[in-house]
Amino acid sequence: MRVAPRAHARVLTVALILTCLVPTACAVGWGSDADPNAAISVKWDLEPSPPAAGTPVAARLTLHDKNQQPVLGARLRLEGHMSHPGMAPVVATLTERGGGTYEAPIELSMAGDWTLVVTGELPGGGRLTKQIEIAGVRPASK
Repeated sequence: MRVAPRAHARVLTVALILTCLVPTACAVGWGSDADPNAAISVKWDLEPSPPAAGTPVAARLTLHDKNQQPVLGARLRLEGHMSHPGMAPVVATLTERGGGTYEAPIELSMAGDWTLVVTGELPGGGRLTKQIEIAGVRPASK
């Protein structure tokens, strides 16, 4: 199959335009001033760390806005997903503790790799979704 030089040039031009526009559109959408909740940073820790399967774990998250101010009044939910297929998620509601810190007890039922997904509503109606990878949850001690 032979492509005419003119058609080949058009395909290359369209590909070049898309290559330039897609990263620009993604960058503008993430930190845009149009959405004041777009730049929420989430710091987290687990206690104990590393967690052990079948043992209560305190999951603590601290949220700050793009001006490094604590995010107060968010309604957040935490879901733990095991990398093993067929496992039901572990779900907890995060409770605000002050200073932008939210906490929930969670029990990871099996040893292995987990993904924690934080979702919820921010003050002003914005939505938050963040994913946290937890590698190597230890087996329960006997």
